[in-house]
Amino acid sequence: MVHLHKSLESEASKAAEREGRSLDQFVNEAVEEKLRHAQRPIDQRPVAQRHVTPIHDRGAPLDEDSVERA
Repeated sequence: MVHLHKSLESEASKAAEREGRSLDQFVNEAVEEKLRHAQRPIDQRPVAQRHVTPIHDRGAPLDEDSVERA
């Protein structure tokens, strides 16, 4: 998890440098943009975000021998 955090921070730092901003500015603007999108009414969100189907855990995979016996 620490490696992922450092990797993301490094990528964000590079992107901020390319755009001539500080890392703090870059992250703050990204968070603000994310919040703006999250606060839009559902009918104004992209279709992919409106029709999210939750994934339910269905337990362990079926044992084919057990299925045949049943």
